[in-house]
Amino acid sequence: MKSLRLTVASLAFALLAGCASPQPKPLRALLLTGGGYHDYVKLAPFLTNSLGERVNITFDVDFTMDRLTNADFARGYDVVVYDWCWDDAPPGVLENALATIRSGKPAVMVHCAVHAFRKVKPLIHEWENAVGMRSKVHDRFEPFEVVKLDEQSPILKDWPSDWKTGGDELYQTIEFLPNSHPLLSAKSPVDGRVHIVCWTQTYGKGRVFATTLGHDMTTAQDPAYLNLLAHGLLWSCRDLDAAGHATHHYGKSQ
Repeated sequence: MKSLRLTVASLAFALLAGCASPQPKPLRALLLTGGGYHDYVKLAPFLTNSLGERVNITFDVDFTMDRLTNADFARGYDVVVYDWCWDDAPPGVLENALATIRSGKPAVMVHCAVHAFRKVKPLIHEWENAVGMRSKVHDRFEPFEVVKLDEQSPILKDWPSDWKTGGDELYQTIEFLPNSHPLLSAKSPVDGRVHIVCWTQTYGKGRVFATTLGHDMTTAQDPAYLNLLAHGLLWSCRDLDAAGHATHHYGKSQ
């Protein structure tokens, strides 16, 4: 009888295991980081670990632009996160990055990615077209308040109504492109002008989520900011529903 009970129990376990849904594969992300003016050695692992706590995702991280000399650098990845601050770039790098977004690869632009490649002319103009905003300078590092511009956006789910960064660089909006959609703004403590600090954009077939927030750990370690990045990343991958939830089992915390 004991042998029979063990056989029945084993069979039941096998049937249950066969009926269980397979674990969904995580999103595969490439984080391109590095350059000057920021502590990317500290920021990169913190952001990948923190996003990994919120999204079912794995990251490969590259602190150079070497792989972008290959036009297929993003093959096999679901999304590319650009959190870098390079003033210049080898030939072909920008063309390959732009072509990748145009062809439909989701992109996330963080902070200095908006200011990158200022010496790469004339392609800097097209990089700004992909990013969705033109900005050349920023205010001094200091605290400032951020205002929600779209109450219905799933990216801004649970975004605090009174959020204020403890300190960041407020990038000045020179031109906000017509096909970009504003999400957050901030008023300059220096001169009172209002600048867009978070938005979405479509460049070719690719969805782009962008924010100028995140100069250093002061903003990066804020839970609201990390949730913003997680929601924006999922939106760029077309995996965020109207309620701000992941649609394909990629979410960990809602």
